Amino acid sequence: MPTSFDLSWSALFKPGVATDYFNIDYPPVELQASGYSKNNALWLAELSRLIYRKRGNIDNKSPPGQPSRLEILNTVGLQETYFFTSRSTYAAILEPFNHSFAVLVFRGSAQLRDWLYNFNSIPAAWSVGGKVHWGFQQALVTIWPEIEKSLSQLTVPVFYTGHSLGAALATLAASLKPPHALYTFGSPRVGNFEFADTIKPVKTYRVVNHRDLVTRVPPSRLFADFCHLGELYYMTTGNQILVNPTAPVLANQTDSQEITETTLSSKSTKKGFYLPEFLTDHAPVNYVARLERNWLQI
Repeated sequence: MPTSFDLSWSALFKPGVATDYFNIDYPPVELQASGYSKNNALWLAELSRLIYRKRGNIDNKSPPGQPSRLEILNTVGLQETYFFTSRSTYAAILEPFNHSFAVLVFRGSAQLRDWLYNFNSIPAAWSVGGKVHWGFQQALVTIWPEIEKSLSQLTVPVFYTGHSLGAALATLAASLKPPHALYTFGSPRVGNFEFADTIKPVKTYRVVNHRDLVTRVPPSRLFADFCHLGELYYMTTGNQILVNPTAPVLANQTDSQEITETTLSSKSTKKGFYLPEFLTDHAPVNYVARLERNWLQI
């Protein structure tokens, strides 16, 4: 069974408390894909969700009877070879046991201080070119030397990914050290047009779940003409993916109809209180749920 949609408060603000991951048989990662890969998007979205979960043996133990992030990774043939943390940033490098590729995944907003960084949207000069969101810049520069040192030891293709704040940090990292490909989920705008030019050589796939509000901030005209970059892969409520849809097409998208109490997780159903769609569409679990249904064609 594919992952259930979850409209609860905790799905958005406490994604690390989830207990179910990799709910379908995930297809092989496609290293030779010349463009967007459904297989790769599935894996990277789930890893961007899993990074919110406690590691298990360093940053507090998992709840009794529940597997840690490291244990969950092991069940699907992955291991965490590098781990990075600072006051405002949390990331890891994951690799399969055969070391055929690697994934640099950044965690999104999980604590109040992370959200405060999200609001520090004053434009700041970026070392590679252009201007970027000051809060995102500060969140990355505190830990980038350590990450870059670890990346330099890898000789395999490396994917960068993340959800929300994690997507923004992955984008900044891609401008400093280009990856094999960049997949972002629920990414806000990171920088201006000049900054976007620094990412053009990178294969960049920006996945947006329907009405996700975070993908519309910061407002482009108010903050140094901040813009989105890469190819847009827009997920509809019918679990279809539209590639670079026009504004009129987006405006005609209808609200969700298939998210009913029969498809909600038991946790959200019991709570009886659901957030509006522009917020629930940002929850990492709902990105995974829709991508899985798109891959299964249901």
